[in-house]
Amino acid sequence: KAKGLLDSGAITQAEFDARMPAEFWREVVDRVAAEAPDTLLLAEAFWMLEGYFVRTLGMHRVYNSAFMHMLRDENGAGYRQLIRDTLEFDPEILKRYVNFMNNPDEKTALEQFGKGDKYFGVAMVMATMPGLPMLGHGQVEGFSEKYGMEFRRATLDERPDPWLIERHEREIFPLLHRRAWFAEATDFLLFDLHTADGAFDEHVIAYSNGAGPTRSLVIYHDRFGSTAGTIRESSPFAVKAAGGGKRLVRRTLAEGLGLPREAAAFVTFRDARTGLEYLRSSLELHERGLWLALDAYQGHVFWEFREVRDGLAGQWRRLAERLGGRGVPSLEDALHELQLEPVHAPLRA
Repeated sequence: KAKGLLDSGAITQAEFDARMPAEFWREVVDRVAAEAPDTLLLAEAFWMLEGYFVRTLGMHRVYNSAFMHMLRDENGAGYRQLIRDTLEFDPEILKRYVNFMNNPDEKTALEQFGKGDKYFGVAMVMATMPGLPMLGHGQVEGFSEKYGMEFRRATLDERPDPWLIERHEREIFPLLHRRAWFAEATDFLLFDLHTADGAFDEHVIAYSNGAGPTRSLVIYHDRFGSTAGTIRESSPFAVKAAGGGKRLVRRTLAEGLGLPREAAAFVTFRDARTGLEYLRSSLELHERGLWLALDAYQGHVFWEFREVRDGLAGQWRRLAERLGGRGVPSLEDALHELQLEPVHAPLRA
């Protein structure tokens, strides 16, 4: 009724505002901040209302059901758009999302994601996105029974899957041990993967985070198929100005990783999931970006970035050319092999 009066000109905007009741949860958030400032307010939101709960209502954390639904359905475009919208509004909002793959109201992670590469790819993203990762009951053990709030005890006699637990210990738990490297959003950047035909693949979720020794680059291909392309420039993100406004800026991958733009500079890094080490030209990353080929549900967590400089002998450049982008168990061993090649070749002959 008040809206109709406002539209007809019968009342002013000020009178309209005075007639409208205040949002209950906004009042709760404001009063809690004033009267119990150490209280954490955690909201449960569905139907894509997660952003509303943290942006408008000011909740400190919100369960992010979009994470589970979109990655389960292999809707990379929708999930990437959710991240882009958040970055353009305020990157710090990413820290408020609680990402999960199941809960007592949903089907088990086993039923929704299985036990294979898709499950571990999504779990990798959950462990490395800003905010808070949440593991459901029985998720690591591979339990198939859906637990409800009314359950006093399990109705199925299930045993933990040792293979599934071991793979968690090898691929996911090391990421959680370094959770502080991923939890913040100050240095978070989202990237597009551009394919050879000039388009970009919405099924590739790529993002970097951290600075200095905590730098990381995470890549996940969310569907059954293969793809290849280059990541170079980030999606726009909001930077707040001193006067309260904001502007949207972009950064390159090399800038996000803090790499020097010098011909003699190279960067080494390790894949946390496979243990393989990689070598790239820092200048090439600035000018061309990082080329990648990804199979079905393939994921990488690149970390432990380290800059090295080539000397007059040009050994790092020669090693980079020899490797052609592929990873090796040890770059130090590969470099020693390159150095001893003048001895090895005639010995083999």
